[in-house]
Amino acid sequence: MDWMSDQKKKMASVSSYFSGPEELEDASHAGSLLKELKLFYDSKLLVDVTIEVESSELYHHTAPENGSTGLTGKLFQCNRNILAAASPYFRSMFTGGLYESKQKKVTIHDVDAESMSLIIDYCYTGKVTVTEANVQRLYAAANMLQLEYVRQACSNFMTRRLDLSNCAGMLKFADTFDNHDLKAKAQAFIARNFQHFWKKGKELCELSLGQIKDVLSTDTLDVDSERKVCSVAVQWIEASESEDVESALELLKCVRWRLFTELDKAYIDGLKSKPFAKKHCLEFLEAVTAAGSSEVSESVEEPSERLGMSAREMILFFGHPKEPFLCYDPYTGDIFSMVSPLTGLALNKSVDTFSVCITPENDLYLASQHSKHFWVYNGVLNSWQELAERLLGRVHMDIGYLNGQVYVVGGRDPLTDARLKEVECYSVQRNQWVFVAPVPHSLGKIKIVTVNDHLYVVSNRRMLCYDPEKNEWLNCAALKRSEFHKACVYQDEIFCICDIPVVKVYSPARGEWRRIGDIPLDGNTHNYQVVQYDNKLMLITTTIPHRNKNSITIHEYDPTRDLWENMGTMLGSLNYALSYGFICLSARIYPSRLESGQNFFTEEDDDCSGSSADWDFDGLSDADSESGSSSSFSDENW
Repeated sequence: MDWMSDQKKKMASVSSYFSGPEELEDASHAGSLLKELKLFYDSKLLVDVTIEVESSELYHHTAPENGSTGLTGKLFQCNRNILAAASPYFRSMFTGGLYESKQKKVTIHDVDAESMSLIIDYCYTGKVTVTEANVQRLYAAANMLQLEYVRQACSNFMTRRLDLSNCAGMLKFADTFDNHDLKAKAQAFIARNFQHFWKKGKELCELSLGQIKDVLSTDTLDVDSERKVCSVAVQWIEASESEDVESALELLKCVRWRLFTELDKAYIDGLKSKPFAKKHCLEFLEAVTAAGSSEVSESVEEPSERLGMSAREMILFFGHPKEPFLCYDPYTGDIFSMVSPLTGLALNKSVDTFSVCITPENDLYLASQHSKHFWVYNGVLNSWQELAERLLGRVHMDIGYLNGQVYVVGGRDPLTDARLKEVECYSVQRNQWVFVAPVPHSLGKIKIVTVNDHLYVVSNRRMLCYDPEKNEWLNCAALKRSEFHKACVYQDEIFCICDIPVVKVYSPARGEWRRIGDIPLDGNTHNYQVVQYDNKLMLITTTIPHRNKNSITIHEYDPTRDLWENMGTMLGSLNYALSYGFICLSARIYPSRLESGQNFFTEEDDDCSGSSADWDFDGLSDADSESGSSSSFSDENW
């Protein structure tokens, strides 16, 4: 009986959750309400206030005549409650007992008609249209009217459109409005592209003294010589109209003089002969170039190297997605590790494959397969930033970069296993995905490469060429081989490893294939990669692990003799998942921001785990990295 009584109590308590009145919600009500309110605004129905602003023409081009208010009657008839609900500025105006709260017409100064029109549309719709022509005026208006969403949208818009021609102007704009995030992004862009500005530093000459000091004081300047930092400082001083001694000295103190060497003596002597130096700072220059000067120690901070001074081209090994990636310098034998975006990420266990590509600017993009995740690598922070989610989940696809867009091609639907013809295109500038023209054929295992503003998709049976200007795919001469392993671009031609040991080369200019010297054969080799490194074509192979040991061998292609020359072999007990498979790319990165990679080797093999003595790389030197290369990795590939 007690048991039945308890059951009745439990049933009664559950039923109580479903007793009383029902509260229902119309999910479409908010959107419908906004739509109707916008119709009222467009039709000028039930409006109760008129907003008056300067016309865009007057705002930009002319000054008001004497006695004129400068307004030309650009009027917006609105609803107070809508404006007050959307903007704290209008809420305070209409509900705070101010003079304007009782007026039928309110005049807004320092906002042009176009910006006000866009802002009022946003108040009624939640949508705003931002362009390169209106973004700064719209930002200023949103900042004044306290519309945080519009202000942030404009800030993000400007951040995504930073380039060499506008970054200095963006920095000034951000400083004017005290936008710390936009200012930091503009400074970071200038720092990364500093090699451009020391040659053509006129853009930075428009910065204020405080702004140029902030730039020249940063550790993250991507520059290989302090002389170039000094050159930008000198250009600013010479372009400055005032050329006062205080400004010149303040700026020159941002130069890290202790990073200069005897090789810079001629440059410094030339600097001392310049008119501004003789006029303002000859004594300072004499002091900073004198060894052991006490004045230097007091006036100049102890210098650290700029980030770019540690930069070098390295071969990147992408293996198991949830383990750090290996970065290897075959010239010095140094090994570093790069963090993986999948490390510790709570993703489905099936997400164990990925595709990766690199841009000519050395931006690394990585797309996980199965899921729709997509990242870009930040070399300064050694971290990955997640970007907009892709449109489709795929497996066994590849990605490639071309002129500001990343393309995803090929692969299969992870649920139906059907081959996909859809092509996804990501805009770096907009952080947005769209579908472009689909491939005309379903494709199996593919590689994507970029040559001369065209995207090439290579498989063992077909080769397609994508023209982004026409948004169309063209059939090219097919490879027609039974196997296909890897492709990369070298000297504007596409090099493909086919049926081992066959290597074939496609010339886009001539539209034809040719065969070159075979790669060396080794029965124990199980992974073949080909990359452009240091302006050379490199073949990278690994052996099947034996007794917990394996080797990585690098061959260089000699075009004059049409053969592959063995450049060295690294032998060790790699903890790295080479047996899992890996892909290789070449990139210019910052080793000083990476972790040591020596943990990839066990202690007993440290003696032979990649020291420079184990290699014979004659004549290797730093150079630009592979342009527009890409690759994908999965269990199926190997």
